[in-house]
Amino acid sequence: MKKIFFSLFILVSHHSFAGVVNDQISDLKKINYSFSEVCKKSVTHESPLIEFISPKEIDCMGKKIQVMDFCDKEQAGDPYFLRAIATEATKEVSCISGKRLVFKYLCAKKTDFVFCDVASLGCVEIKNQLAKRLHIVRASVTKNSKGQKELNCYFDSKFDE
Repeated sequence: MKKIFFSLFILVSHHSFAGVVNDQISDLKKINYSFSEVCKKSVTHESPLIEFISPKEIDCMGKKIQVMDFCDKEQAGDPYFLRAIATEATKEVSCISGKRLVFKYLCAKKTDFVFCDVASLGCVEIKNQLAKRLHIVRASVTKNSKGQKELNCYFDSKFDE
């Protein structure tokens, strides 16, 4: 099976994933929608003015659209749907799917305790934002060669107990 790896750095909640060491998606599939298409499918009124708010949100003439919610509905039949991102430069929303995700995060800032104190809880937060329909297979916190803590999350479409 051919594997395609894709790296993507996005914002999650109030945290910027500046500490991302690895974000590899296997069997990547990406479907793009123009901001105009997203607005047409999401609101009942015409939206000639569409504004990029953040990688997670666009504004269709006063109605804020969460791109994760949009893609979750559009990709309802896709068991591998992972995440959504709005891109200001292309004025597109990308719905991203994949069968596996390997995610490593460097726990360098004091605020990183949200992800790094308890590996399983950190990976649940990562899953909710970056691996929506995959299962957490492994979660750990290790130290790298410099002695810094790293959160390691492995997600897969198949779950073995």
